[in-house]
Formats: sequence, structure tokens, C-alpha cells
Amino acid sequence: MNNSLTENKKIYKQKNIKVPIIAVITLSILLLVGPTSMTLNAFAQGNTANQAIGQAQSSTQLGVCVSGTGTLISCNNLNAQNQANSGNNAAAQQGGNGANTANQAIGQAQSSSQNALCVSGTGTFVSCNNLNAQNQANTGNNALAQQGGSGSGKGGSGGNSANQGIGQSQTSNQNSGVVSGGNTANSGNNQNTQTQNNAGNNAAAQSGGGGSGSGKGGSGGNSANQGIGQSQTSNQNAQCVSGGNTANSCNNTSNQNQANSWKQCSRSTRRKR
Repeated sequence: MNNSLTENKKIYKQKNIKVPIIAVITLSILLLVGPTSMTLNAFAQGNTANQAIGQAQSSTQLGVCVSGTGTLISCNNLNAQNQANSGNNAAAQQGGNGANTANQAIGQAQSSSQNALCVSGTGTFVSCNNLNAQNQANTGNNALAQQGGSGSGKGGSGGNSANQGIGQSQTSNQNSGVVSGGNTANSGNNQNTQTQNNAGNNAAAQSGGGGSGSGKGGSGGNSANQGIGQSQTSNQNAQCVSGGNTANSCNNTSNQNQANSWKQCSRSTRRKR
């Protein structure tokens, strides 16, 4: 039994998995660009706009039951996480002598860690249950209009550069260990439900400037990068050691759902010199 407890403790000491790459990229943008801002250069050397909307939630649940007799519905944890965003990032830029640059991002991230350990000499029954529900809903849009100026500048001569991203990420880690010397019943159950729904759009319209010059994007060139990503991850561990009874055992349940109805639209024109 001591060896079993040691193994269980090892399970609970595991680190949470890394947040999927789409969330890392999105949240990195959020941290770099900060809250909504737009700057217009007084010297007509191009414009820069950084816009971001970010939501993050984290939950850690631990349930431990040690019974000599008794402990009925047991050490239960309940957590519900909900994120809803209907906010938009909107920017309009008109260049003077130089280029326009815009970065827009909408990011949602949720993380849940659940641990349950039951050690029964008799009793415990419905057992050490953890329940977590995660929901993300985004209807926010990234909308951008850029018109380049003339002359030379970073990004080409009067060129435009746009980066737009919408990211949703959910992560769940579940661990359950049951050691019974009698009873325990429905056992160490973990349940996690993850739902993602995105109806947000990336929309960009670019009109390049004229003139001559050198730089990324060429003379009056346009550049647009758009991305929408959803990511869900679930890790589950269960271990049962019985010297009598235990019943329905150490169960883990995870439900994941993703829904997309988004659009990405980019239009780019270049004005002739």
C-alpha cells in the first residue's frame, strides 16, 4: 500500500502540460502589444496600431479522502469557467510618407488541473470527485482598413502590413488514485467538459501607396497575415489498488467540443505611380 501511495503522489506532482502553441503565440502578442492603442505619426511617417483583447482563466482542484469508516458523498470539487467576448478590434490607417503597420489579436485561454485521492479502510462511497466545465465563446472581429502614403519607409514605399489573429485554447489535467482496504464504491471520478465556439472574423482591406523606395513589401506593397486557431488538450491518469471492494472504480471523463463559423477576408490593391 505504501508503494501505491508513493506512485499516486508522483502522479499528483506532474507539471501541467504546456499550453498549445496557438495560445502561446496569441497570448505573447497580447503581452507585447498591450491594450487597445492607435498612433498617428505627426510627422506623416506612417502609422502603427496595436490592438488586443485577452481573457484567461485557471483552476486547480484537489480532493483527498482518508476514511476509517464513513465519508459519504465525499470530497467533491466543482468549478465552472466561462469566457464570452463580443468586443471588436477596429483600425483605420491612412499613411503620409511611409508605411502602415497594424497588429490585432483576440485570445482566450482556460486551464484546469484536478487531483483526487481516496484511501479507505472502509467507507467513502461516492468518493473523491472533481467536476470542471470550461466554455469559450467569441463573436468579436478584427477589422482593418489601410491606405498607404507615398515616399519611402519601413515595409516598402507607402506599403501596408497587417497581422490578425484569433485564438482559443483549453487545457485539462486529471489525476485519480484509489487505494481501498474495503469499500470506496463509485470511486475517484474526474469529469471535465470543454466547449469552444468562435464566430469572429478577420477582415482586412489594403490600398498601397506610390513612390519609390526599398524595403520589405517593395514599392507600395501590401502584406497581410491572418489566422484563427482553436486548441483543446486533455490528460487523464487513473490508478486503483484494492485489497477489497472499490466498485465502479477510478474513472476519468472528458468531453471536448469545437465550433467554427468564422471567415477570413483580405483585399489588397496597389496604386500605380
